[in-house]
This record gives sequence, C-alpha cells and structure tokens, in this order.
Amino acid sequence: MTMEQIKHDLQTTFEQVKSAVGWSVDKKISLSIASYYVTTGKSVNGKLLLETSDAIKKKAGWFSPLRSHIHYMMAAFLQSNHKDASVAVEELLSKQESLKSVGFKSNSYSYLSAILLSSHPNQQVEEAKRAKSLYDAMKSHHPFLTQADDYPYAVMLGKLEGDPQERATTMNRYYAELRPQGFYMGNELQWMSQILTYTSPKYDASMVSKAVHIRDQLKNSGVKVKMTHYVMIGFLAVLSNKDSDIQHVIDTYRELQGMKLFGWYKDMILPLAVQLETKHLIEQNETSAVSLATTIEMLMQAQQAAMISTMVATNAAIAASSGSDGSS
Repeated sequence: MTMEQIKHDLQTTFEQVKSAVGWSVDKKISLSIASYYVTTGKSVNGKLLLETSDAIKKKAGWFSPLRSHIHYMMAAFLQSNHKDASVAVEELLSKQESLKSVGFKSNSYSYLSAILLSSHPNQQVEEAKRAKSLYDAMKSHHPFLTQADDYPYAVMLGKLEGDPQERATTMNRYYAELRPQGFYMGNELQWMSQILTYTSPKYDASMVSKAVHIRDQLKNSGVKVKMTHYVMIGFLAVLSNKDSDIQHVIDTYRELQGMKLFGWYKDMILPLAVQLETKHLIEQNETSAVSLATTIEMLMQAQQAAMISTMVATNAAIAASSGSDGSS
C-alpha cells in the first residue's frame, strides 16, 4: 500500500468514525480508532460499531469503566463481523471476571487486558493466574511504579513460555541499564523494559544496545522522541535488526507529519508509523513479526486505549482544578 493510499484511508476512516460516534467525542479518541482500523486492515462498519456500543451499555453497570472515555475504543475493538455484538461483550465480561478472580482490580486497564485473554474459558483462568504471578513478580522489583497500567503487559507476557520470576528480573535489569543511556525513569521506561522480554525471559545485552541505537537513529533523523514513545522503541527492538526498517518508520513519520489531521496531535504520529511498519513486516514475512502478529495487534489495542485513558483522565483533572480555584 502506498503512502498516498494510507493517508487517504486515514482521512476517510476518521470521517467515517466521527460520523458514527458523533462530533462530541474527543478528536484524539476518534483519530486513534481510525488509526486502529487502518493499521489492522479493518473497515469501519458504523452500524455494527453503534450496535456494539449499545450492547456494552446494556450489559455494563452504570459505573463500569466500559461506560467511560474508553467506551468507543472498546466498541471498536469488540466489533466483529463474525460474532453478535452482545456475545462479544459477554465474552469480554467473562474474561474480566477471570482476571478479577485471581486478584486483579476492576478498572479500565483490567478491561483492556481482558481483550488479550484467550476466548476458551479454561485457558482464560490459567492465563489470568500466570499474569497475576508475573505482575506480582514485577511489583516485587518496583512496588510503587507497578500499578494498574501494567496489567496489559502482565497478561500479554504471562502467556509466553518462561519463568515469571526470571522474566521480571530481566525486566528490572533492562530498566536499570537503560536509565544511564539517557532514558528517563518512570512508567514509560518500565513498559519498554517489559516489551524487551518478549522474545525471551533471559537477559540479552543486545536488546539494550538495540534500543539505544533505534532511539538515536530516530532522534538524529529529526524525530521528536518523547517518553510516551519508549514502548514503541521497545517494539522496534523486538521486531527488527535492520536500520532500513527504522528508516522506513522515519520516512512514514515524515509523510504523516504533513497531514492536517495530526495538526494538534503530533505525538500520535510515531506510534502510528511503528504500527504501519509492523503491519508491513508481517505482510512481507521478513521478521519474527509473523509470530507476533496477533499478540501485537491486541497489545496495540490495549496500549492505545490505555494512553487515551490516561490522557483524558489528566485533562479532566486539570479542568476540575481550574474550575475549583476560580481561574478562567
């Protein structure tokens, strides 16, 4: 697919999403949903999207996180031409209960994490247990840093082969070794260190050097790398060993920069460029991305919505603070 086609699809898909959900929905959320459709190769079905939205409202409680700002993101993720909307929502709620049964708290992130669980009931419980084991091991290294926003990573990585304790120890080592390399400590660096263990729970020094090299290649090419982009650097380190692949991400980034659609949302461009490159690598069968395809698609769903959840919550807190002190 050419860049012109990608840009055309992004613009038209965004307009279709806005038409379906209404113009009162935050543009960043609609833009993220549109990006999700384009990167996964799915088409917008406005009628089915709204049917899924209605099914969520009917089955979720009044105070459920599913009724919050992640509502339409979740509707898009659950939308399927092969499954009745109510069935898809019931399945999500069942997965959420599996996570809750092993000790995960009920919040936006647990619902996002539920997407990553298997659809088979017996596997759900086992995967939930492994996820909780890994989460607890992660928390033993970073008790204050490890919170609900780590749920999706614990679920995704908990499904993989390997000892949870060893994987958590490796995550901690990556985190510690990346800090002196110019990466700022915090949630974003922790997410990145988690992603770096995808190919193996065992420590691999080359992962640290690859992450540094990718970060530097992006920055030296004029790409503004923010902390929110750390997880994308982690993806690139896992997906590819080629500078040419990173250059392709950079070229895509520059093309998307020129779109008015991203005028006020420049921070969304790099993640989208990485997702488009991931799709390209999968289609070309050039890397281990083939085996990562399904998992990465699901994690992109969860991480994309998680970042939006944080963004909206932060904006709401700022607005509330401004209103309470009488400032205008």
